[in-house]
Amino acid sequence: MNTFLVELATRLMDRWLTALVAPGLLWVAVLVSATRLGQDAPFELDRLSDWLDWLTRQPALHTPAVVILLAVTAVLTAGAVGLLAGALGGLAERCWALPGALPPAAWLLTARRRRWDWATRRLREAVLHAVELDAQGTDTGRADALALRRQRQRVRLGPARPVRPTRIGDRYARTAERVQRINGLDDLALAWPRLWTVLPDSLRTEIAAARGGTSDAARLFGWGTLYLAISAWRWPAALLGAAIFAVATVRARSTSENLSALIETAVDLHSADLSERLGLPSTPSPVAAGRAITDRLRGTSGRDNEDAN
Repeated sequence: MNTFLVELATRLMDRWLTALVAPGLLWVAVLVSATRLGQDAPFELDRLSDWLDWLTRQPALHTPAVVILLAVTAVLTAGAVGLLAGALGGLAERCWALPGALPPAAWLLTARRRRWDWATRRLREAVLHAVELDAQGTDTGRADALALRRQRQRVRLGPARPVRPTRIGDRYARTAERVQRINGLDDLALAWPRLWTVLPDSLRTEIAAARGGTSDAARLFGWGTLYLAISAWRWPAALLGAAIFAVATVRARSTSENLSALIETAVDLHSADLSERLGLPSTPSPVAAGRAITDRLRGTSGRDNEDAN
């Protein structure tokens, strides 16, 4: 037991240092350099070098107690900044799943739908133009290339018309819609904790890893926000923050796609196991089985629903 606890503490410490302290120390270093250089001379590194030389000549900084105190302060500050980045990442994850019913999420959803509709109209016009040229016996090479290019432009906006303010929210919504249509589970959030208990360990490990990847991508959004804040002292930090946002966006879309696919797989393969564990009678279709599961978890029945209607 002692060996296990020591190993667990070591792993937690490694993760704390890797996920929080190390990037936090980098952020603190960038913040200090930004405050020393300022907006007027953001690339005059000689000024920063002169300041570091001045610090090394201070007698107090050669005292072991002062050095230890500064090191502990730096580590604690870095850890606190890392926790702040994680909190901002958690906020980003919540924003990804917003339904878009209230501003400003509703404004973003409207803007995404307008872009989608505009790209769809352009694609339709290009396709019709290519069809007309083909009917006239004219070479359609350029028209086909234009239609293909506009199709790619629309694909970059998403595989379907937006239903959420973000691409990631769209993917989550498609998962919920598919689970309801194929498996009859119209409340995946209600059924998921029970379904999780019947999943095999290998699938649970993959889902947990995908969920962790999504959280890591969201944490990158937090770091990007913190680097944007440094731009108030030194404007090049805004470029670094924008780059982090771009990387976080790519990673978040990839990990959310993987997580959604794994959730769909879990429901497809193991919803029958959940039905059996709940002691429900056999049904003629997966949709009926899913509805029976939902009714059981809600404490209702099909007859209750008919009476309510």
